Amino acid sequence: MLNDDDLNRYARQVIIPNFDEEGQKKLLNTKCLIVGAGGLGCPVALYASAAGFGHIKIYDQDVIEISNLNRQIAHKNNHIGNNKAENLVQECKKINPNISIISEKKYFDETVDIRNFDLIFDCSDNPKTKYILNYLSHKYKKLLISGSAVQMEGQLAIWKSGLNIDYPCYECVFPRTDEKAPTTNCREAGIIGPVTGLIGSMQVNEAIKEIALKDYRSSAGNLFLYDGLTLNLDKIKLVKNRQCPVCSK
Repeated sequence: MLNDDDLNRYARQVIIPNFDEEGQKKLLNTKCLIVGAGGLGCPVALYASAAGFGHIKIYDQDVIEISNLNRQIAHKNNHIGNNKAENLVQECKKINPNISIISEKKYFDETVDIRNFDLIFDCSDNPKTKYILNYLSHKYKKLLISGSAVQMEGQLAIWKSGLNIDYPCYECVFPRTDEKAPTTNCREAGIIGPVTGLIGSMQVNEAIKEIALKDYRSSAGNLFLYDGLTLNLDKIKLVKNRQCPVCSK
């Protein structure tokens, strides 16, 4: 049962017929991991906290720099030098003090135990971490919602290969290669802040659909591409690689 405070706090959500109180209870019981507390991690954590995801853990070892502030909206000028994950937790608590939210000031690697989480938000900005998250999420049958953004473009995908063998995984679509990858991080290529805000919001929107809605059509198996210059959002149907080293075994 939701208490009176919950009913007031989440009133605009529970009145949605396909959501209602049962959906809110599911969110409050969900354990989610957010990897990255930067341009994507900030809106993901803030909106997930506001929506009432009940148990959140945020991984990021970086400290806040002045160049982060054009997009990492939870971090302020007086936070420069603080750890990103720790600061983001404090900002989320200001929005919703009733949830459990903690930080881990470490680099995320393959030794992290994700088995207790229901949902993983990939808000990282480097391929190595994305491959690790994909591998662990597939291995332990977790829902992985991945975002990326650079310059005025963004990507979003929902990966469920561990939950359904017919779905592709991240490595099916973006196989590892020895070739030098193009620059995709914000530090070197640049980024417009609203793009990360949009993609991060979409990540939480998809998480709410997957966890709380009674009747919905999952967006898994598709890659969404946003172009901030043309305002286009394209959806590409993905194909599973039957020789994928991660999900074809």
